Amino acid sequence: MTRLLRKAVEGLGESEANGVQTGIDVIGDLAIVRFSRAPPQVGERVAEKILQEMSNVKGVFEQEGGIEGEYRLRRLRHLAGERRTTTLHKENGCRFLVDIAKVYYSPRLSTERLAVAMMVRDGERVLNMFAGVGPFSITIARMRRASVTSCESNKEAYRLHLENNMMNKVAGRITMINTDAATLPSRLEGRFDRILMPHPSRADRYIGAALSLVADGGVIHYYRHLSAEGFEEAKSGILNELREVQGLRNVEVRKVREVGPRWLEVVADLQVSRN
Repeated sequence: MTRLLRKAVEGLGESEANGVQTGIDVIGDLAIVRFSRAPPQVGERVAEKILQEMSNVKGVFEQEGGIEGEYRLRRLRHLAGERRTTTLHKENGCRFLVDIAKVYYSPRLSTERLAVAMMVRDGERVLNMFAGVGPFSITIARMRRASVTSCESNKEAYRLHLENNMMNKVAGRITMINTDAATLPSRLEGRFDRILMPHPSRADRYIGAALSLVADGGVIHYYRHLSAEGFEEAKSGILNELREVQGLRNVEVRKVREVGPRWLEVVADLQVSRN
């Protein structure tokens, strides 16, 4: 349990405290907390304690269930503080408008987003197949002289991405497309030096599209959520998924984060040969 949640459950009975899960995400000035089996009044008491302990948090929501659907949305219940769901989040020197009820955003991926941006070389042609509100794409465009194409099917995320481009002064370096990533091979010309696939629950459905768009020697960052006891098992799982993919010159698997008990997010960095 995080230090913040330990502080928040002080004074609760043991059974009530045990109903509080370890998860809390702070996006901008809004906090999202998860409970395992806490009754509503306990959640509200914990939320009020969070507001007291974190002066930068203005609203607290409970995430009910998992992240669901094509757009990876949370079902949220307001617990305390302001009821709005739009906030301004800052990371890696960038600013992002986020609506936590209408788009997917995880602050826990800030280190991964910076790591990928550091891999990009000036002059690369980069495609982000699942761009969201732009955290990968904008970080790359601010740090590197690269040409970035962002694809996002969620209209609200796409709209916020456009606003975030302007706010971060990279609108002239990012080409925007509002479509399902499966249609990209018929819509785009040329090939890309680097392709990002940060949709870990559905990336396997789009690997064919990515392979058709990557340049010879280019890299695909293929993200997956896998059930595993540890990294080695997750690594075996993602390599098994890719065993029939043709043209892979080199594959490196990295652990991104733990997303739940016996669930890991991993990424396979795939270097592709087209010959």
